[in-house]
Amino acid sequence: MAGQVRVSIDAVGTMVAATVTDVGLAADGFVRGDRVAFSPALADNPVVDVGTLIGIPKNVGDRQAADLLAPGLLARAMITQVRPFIRGQRIAVEIGNSTLRQVVSAWVRAMEGELVDDVAAADVVYTEEDRRLAAVEASHRQGRIQEAATEVFQAIRAGVFDGVRVPRRDADRVAA
Repeated sequence: MAGQVRVSIDAVGTMVAATVTDVGLAADGFVRGDRVAFSPALADNPVVDVGTLIGIPKNVGDRQAADLLAPGLLARAMITQVRPFIRGQRIAVEIGNSTLRQVVSAWVRAMEGELVDDVAAADVVYTEEDRRLAAVEASHRQGRIQEAATEVFQAIRAGVFDGVRVPRRDADRVAA
């Protein structure tokens, strides 16, 4: 278990929110009781490499982290790196995924962009291509994922995504 922690899963969404229950050798940065998030692709194993973990701060719930962290990371990459906009610009969001569309729209409003339905009237249009580019951008930021996650968690705590409605899954808790 060198460089790994054992977790107990608390919520599953676009990410897994879990609590560290045991810490292996060289698992620097985490202690028993820490709350963490990681990819659902790793949820089948209760032992996870520390390099795949994102710490969840206090005042962010497990359900919020599980549901909003992944779309928040994509939205952040879209609006700050792939296609930045400036305050007051008219923004259209043409993204198929409902949760991501809501997160991008909420963040645009919080950054004082003006949401419009008419693509022809928009200064900036976020599309599926922007989502794909954001996914690539986010994957290249391995060393800075916690920094990006911090901005997403700050937006969650500030209530930016309070109006986002995430489809419910059959089970909020799974055994690891």
